[in-house]
Amino acid sequence: MMQEMTSTVQRSNLTTGRGLLMKLVLTLLFVALPLLAASPSRGQAQKPAPLSAPQPAETESLTDFGNRPIFINLSVFQLEVDAVADPDLTDQVFRMKTSSLQDYDKWMRTFGKTYPGHKVSLLKQESRRVFRTAKPALISISKQVDGRSIILEINGAQSPGDGVKPGTSLVAILNLQFGSDQSIKPISYSITPLEVDHGMTYFYMVKSLRMASADYARFLRPGEASEAFGSKNYYLIFGISVDIDQTTVPPRYYDERQSAKLQEDATKKVPLPIPDGVQKLGLSGLIRLKVDIGNDGKVSRANVAYSTLPEANQEAITAARQWEFPTSLFATDQNPITGFITFTVPPKRP
Repeated sequence: MMQEMTSTVQRSNLTTGRGLLMKLVLTLLFVALPLLAASPSRGQAQKPAPLSAPQPAETESLTDFGNRPIFINLSVFQLEVDAVADPDLTDQVFRMKTSSLQDYDKWMRTFGKTYPGHKVSLLKQESRRVFRTAKPALISISKQVDGRSIILEINGAQSPGDGVKPGTSLVAILNLQFGSDQSIKPISYSITPLEVDHGMTYFYMVKSLRMASADYARFLRPGEASEAFGSKNYYLIFGISVDIDQTTVPPRYYDERQSAKLQEDATKKVPLPIPDGVQKLGLSGLIRLKVDIGNDGKVSRANVAYSTLPEANQEAITAARQWEFPTSLFATDQNPITGFITFTVPPKRP
């Protein structure tokens, strides 16, 4: 429970032991699995190869496989439940084809079936490269001015696979870290091992990390009063989409700096309609949408890329889909443009 964060030092010895055990497990994972995948079956006599003989092709391909990047796209969602009737929700890992979760609407329909009756909203998406080494990819979920932060650590490893072709494992560890204070060891809220395949997405809820409204406001909605979120509890859902060896790159990609000029030059701009609940509570924030623009200048797809105002995510998508841009952008290149549209709701003045 996030309300216990400031008092978790008493549990740090137990958590530290768990962390050390996990590091030992990961070390064995990184060392043992490649050897297991590469070693011959026990009991089979092996003839020594002549000194001049080349290495077997299987060994070369195995080494190459270990050096190939694992491309992941991490999606972080919040799940909102009533604090009084806080239900016992599943923390099962679900597996789906990434192609079936390309749009925000598809994610929401999936969550409607997985967590029926509860509101789920996207907070952020980030892309990373993970390698099958002992060095993890670190993704910041939240960081406080006092140095405390929620970090997702993703480790990659080679697994035995089907016994013929090596497989790929990811281990996702969600930690609460205490900044530069080395006397307080990180607290691990979840350790989730995944055997992953190319083109698949894996998502799960972290059941052990439950945030009451005060902690939710402190960690995920800084600057907002906890009273605005009422008697709610919040959980995090992580979606990890995996591409092995290669990933799809948009033919024409505009980064955030280029997208600012793109947004300025739009020929049709539809403002964000602020929901009544957001206005009533005086909430503020930013919603950045990743959009695809066709050669007719119209937005063909819009998805939330980052949001500090999840209450208005759907309204932002609806507005962005109505934007239009100059067709002169496609005078020499007919490929669609992938860029960003950003909506900002300023803080309400006292």
